[in-house]
Amino acid sequence: MLAAEVRMPSLRSGVIVLAVSSACSASAQIPDKFTNLQFFPKDISRAELVMTMRNIAGDLGLRCHNCHVGPDDLTGMDFAIDEKPTKKVAREMLKMLQSVNATLKTLPPRDEPRGSATCYTCHRGAQRPPERLDMLLARVAQEKGAESAIARYQELKKDHPNDGQYNFTPPAVGIAASRLAEAKRVDDALALARFNAELFPDVSLVQAQVGQILLQKGDRAAAAEQFRKALKLDPANQAAQRGLKAAEEPAKK
Repeated sequence: MLAAEVRMPSLRSGVIVLAVSSACSASAQIPDKFTNLQFFPKDISRAELVMTMRNIAGDLGLRCHNCHVGPDDLTGMDFAIDEKPTKKVAREMLKMLQSVNATLKTLPPRDEPRGSATCYTCHRGAQRPPERLDMLLARVAQEKGAESAIARYQELKKDHPNDGQYNFTPPAVGIAASRLAEAKRVDDALALARFNAELFPDVSLVQAQVGQILLQKGDRAAAAEQFRKALKLDPANQAAQRGLKAAEEPAKK
């Protein structure tokens, strides 16, 4: 992939050794001088250009031939040709990235300096930015039901356990359950909430959400039991406190 011509380090520059070696390993095939630099500074050094390209390739999980014309081993590759649409798209994305980083510089200062945005910020090592997990799960549940959404979660967790593409923390499934509850898909919402409670049995807010959805279904006794479980984990959980009070109130006739 065409690299960030905005001279910024990758957020993963310290951990992309494998990506660097595989993205453009045949460095001997890379010319000493470059032509058709429409975004990079004309005087950029070979070393800086190559490293920046390698960083971007790692950020997107791609190799040089995805944007440039030539074989995977770079033999005879013509880096100047603009034949591939992906290269043209890359230039526009780099302009966007440059604009984002320029805007970051105008924000008020804070105690810790802000890092620059890179392709990895959104792409997380994938050619296309991954869909947010809560939105993906809610969509799958609405299309195919909660069981399919749970199966999709398990598949993604197996395939992407530590690469940062998906957020496997409690809020991901919890927000998906909330989306379904708001869409009146209460049974699907409850199934996801209970699945989340199995994944994170010691998180009070997760247990309380099960109670909230049970209350929405009208199962006050089960909801009260769930809120008590949440309060046992965290007596200060205000959502569980309010939920238990609502569950224990006499039903309106």
